[in-house]
Amino acid sequence: MKKTSLRSEIINIVLEIFGIYIVLLLILWFGNKEIFWSWVYWGTGIFATITFLFILSKKQNKKRKDNLIKDIERLSLKDNVNNFINRSGMEKGRYTWKYMGYGFNRDKMNIFLKTLKEDGLKIKNMGDLEYILTNFINKKEEYLLRGEINNDQKEFKSLNGTEFELLLVRLFESMGFIVEHCGKVGDQGGDLVINKGSERILIQAKRYTNNIGNGAVQEAVAAKKYYDCSKSVLIGSANFTSGAIDLAKANDVRLLGKKELQELIQKNLKESWI
Repeated sequence: MKKTSLRSEIINIVLEIFGIYIVLLLILWFGNKEIFWSWVYWGTGIFATITFLFILSKKQNKKRKDNLIKDIERLSLKDNVNNFINRSGMEKGRYTWKYMGYGFNRDKMNIFLKTLKEDGLKIKNMGDLEYILTNFINKKEEYLLRGEINNDQKEFKSLNGTEFELLLVRLFESMGFIVEHCGKVGDQGGDLVINKGSERILIQAKRYTNNIGNGAVQEAVAAKKYYDCSKSVLIGSANFTSGAIDLAKANDVRLLGKKELQELIQKNLKESWI
């Protein structure tokens, strides 16, 4: 917010100075044309210099931000950024920063900015973080789009609940998990339990076309305890309601929506789903 306000103030000051300059030129035109032309030459020179410095500053700032992207690779922070996008990019509301269907709480962005600094990234401000998130989101969307172009598209809506669960079984097995498929009538809300090492995670699967609500989160919370799991993940073929997002945060349930699911399937199964 401060960044936009400061920019507006600078623009207003420049416009006021320019307005005064134009008024002085008009006065000189009718009073002293020799001084008028002198002011025109000086004004043109100053304007050209300011324009050059502005363009140079923009280019240097762009180069600095591009170097931040390279430094993220060098410092092995790529997964940190992607995880932040996947886990915190579903926020809604008036004061979120939004880009291409993603929404980020500004307080969380400030916390993430601080952690990036602590990890050694020379990031300066919120504008830098917005540039980083924009870059990574563009890459994610391009990756999904290339998959959709290069492969036959499959539709989540063509699957019933059991078929959607079996798709997730294939997905997690391809990721190296041992998968227990427990989804059936009376399954206590749990559809899969995935295991890797000592980690045991409850998967609640929802093949929805409309937004997924609180009920699914409540089922995941109950099933986590019933199946003696350390974590619970709610996976859906749609987005989540704001109520579901808040309830998941309060109960430590990881939400994995359509965008992230598409990306995981594309990456691990080389299939395109819409």
